[in-house]
Amino acid sequence: MKILTENLLFKGLDNAEIQQILNTVRHNEKNYSPGETIVHQGDIIDSIGILLAGNALGKKYTPEGEEIIVSQMAPNSIFGDVLSGAIGFSSPVTVQALKSCRVLFINYQQLLFADAPAAHKVLQNIIQNISRKYFTQNKRADILMLKSVRSKILSYLEWQKSINNSNSFSINLDRRLMADFLGVERSALSRELSRMKKEGIIDFHKNKFTLLY
Repeated sequence: MKILTENLLFKGLDNAEIQQILNTVRHNEKNYSPGETIVHQGDIIDSIGILLAGNALGKKYTPEGEEIIVSQMAPNSIFGDVLSGAIGFSSPVTVQALKSCRVLFINYQQLLFADAPAAHKVLQNIIQNISRKYFTQNKRADILMLKSVRSKILSYLEWQKSINNSNSFSINLDRRLMADFLGVERSALSRELSRMKKEGIIDFHKNKFTLLY
């Protein structure tokens, strides 16, 4: 239960309030083995998923079958919150277990009409989380419109600087995910990062970055 009190979905709620919601709303936990699919691209989603343990990847497949990783999920990640409220829309991504995973699914419609005062707070948290995701996608669209690899990198790092209110910060993307997010080739990203480091513009070690200007 402790992990749920730390989850964005249940922000501001204590264990008793969370248990009250779970006693009222249909939910279930499922375990997944490494490589197993949690959600298929094209599935109709009616529940919000919370990753209780393990790691997972969000992927998209092009009509040509090319795999594009769109997100990397750690414990406490939330998925399906947007689609579960949009009745009849299919999932644009596949969610696949990277390591052994345990997922809690909570039925959105029952949550919406739950006779539990704390459920209203959860719905407020869902709206806030969806708003954050919308802002992230809007920011990504702005970055994708930029022409050069360097301008995309700098725009992304400046954004992370503002979020963390510090010139030094860690990002939650590895190089492959960062390249996909910026819409560039991974090799081009690595080359440009190395150039920027040599020029004294940035410093980095793995996913920890520092802006030096």
